[in-house]
Amino acid sequence: MEIIWKNLGAKNNWNHERSINLEYMVRLQVVKILIKEAEHLMDYLSLVVIEINSSDGCVSVHEDTPEPLFSKIASNLEQPKAKKVSKVPSPVPTAINI
Repeated sequence: MEIIWKNLGAKNNWNHERSINLEYMVRLQVVKILIKEAEHLMDYLSLVVIEINSSDGCVSVHEDTPEPLFSKIASNLEQPKAKKVSKVPSPVPTAINI
């Protein structure tokens, strides 16, 4: 599988860790889609081309991906949800009694 990072020239707030996590999530999602739809298509995973827009994290199947891979992945591909990480510790204290 090939990942194309599309940069539209706009500055983004993506750090390296966030980019790696997004790419991992996309790769995992594509593999799950192929296994669910038709496991024999996993043999053609190297033909899949995914495009990630670095300005907003939007993911799409690139036109270089051949059919039926393109249709199966495009119809099932979900856009990644941004993780909200709370920097404020929980107000509920945690205690361990031994």
